[in-house]
Amino acid sequence: MPLNMRLRFSPTKDGLVKVLGPLETEIMRLLWQEKRSTVKKVHRNISQKRDIAYTTVMTTMSRLSEKGVLNRHREGLAYVYTPAITEDEFIGIVVRQVLDGLLDDYRNMTIDYMVDYLVRNNPDELKRLYKAIQPHVSAHHATNGTAS
Repeated sequence: MPLNMRLRFSPTKDGLVKVLGPLETEIMRLLWQEKRSTVKKVHRNISQKRDIAYTTVMTTMSRLSEKGVLNRHREGLAYVYTPAITEDEFIGIVVRQVLDGLLDDYRNMTIDYMVDYLVRNNPDELKRLYKAIQPHVSAHHATNGTAS
């Protein structure tokens, strides 16, 4: 599912704040947890932790809806917001967009770094990756008539 948003990637930030602003992240975490909510309820929740204007929350939720991350429909006088995608789906889209961009522009450096990173930080994950690509390597060699 393509989102109608251009990601700004901030690698030094933590978690979803790498791609969403702090308020967007807070709102999305609430919506993923609650499954549905109104601006009033979200504002009430957030304003318990910090001073924030109702209109700021309303504008941010409206923009998240325009970006395709939230769905919005009217119930009576209020809009009800629901997540358009799960948190895992969102993270998957982000990972694909970031890696696609890196691989398109810096293929060899990206792959070399990923392997080096796994060697240094998670050798078990490197073994899992190796096992995952083995069938593809074997199939490639078989179709090209080369020995594996």
